[in-house]
Amino acid sequence: MAVAQRRPILALCLAGTVLCLLPGQGFVGSPAGRLSSSRVVARVGAEYQERQSPRDADLPFDASAATGDTVDVSFKKRPFGILRYTPGNGGKGAMVQEVIGKSRYPGDPQGQGFAAGVKGGWVVKTINGQDVQTEDFNTVMDLLDDEVADPRFSKSVALAIEKQGGRKAQPAEAPIAITYATIPGYAWKGEVLGADWEPAHR
Repeated sequence: MAVAQRRPILALCLAGTVLCLLPGQGFVGSPAGRLSSSRVVARVGAEYQERQSPRDADLPFDASAATGDTVDVSFKKRPFGILRYTPGNGGKGAMVQEVIGKSRYPGDPQGQGFAAGVKGGWVVKTINGQDVQTEDFNTVMDLLDDEVADPRFSKSVALAIEKQGGRKAQPAEAPIAITYATIPGYAWKGEVLGADWEPAHR
């Protein structure tokens, strides 16, 4: 009788052990992965706007008007920690919109933008010395090679590349020196991501 009573308990223990060992599960069954494990570099500018849809707060701008203060930043590796860019009028130029608001550990690649003080509203002026301020948006994005996207986009990205006839430009060689410029009088209205921001908040 004692053996029969122990069998259900043993079965429950074994089931619990298997559940804890499942990939991506914590001890309470919630995802245990970090941002770096759930996001990958998409490496393409094709159909970027379809994947990173515009927000109501995005205001139109002319990239050529970015004649204000400039800031030089060097990124050692990809991704930079910049979640979203938007094109200027006519699809020219690229403006920073959202920057991850923390660096999780020393050398965190996705905290580079935050550590360097990159801000929304800055226009990409040069990449490794190349003037891209009024370049086609997709070309700028291919040079930056900095899109952080859900892995589920991998198939759609491949189709987008094929649809546009290949990449617009090859990725700039790392480390990547980028000069950002501001637009005098431009009032950026985007979202500043706090230190408590997580991918699930999107």
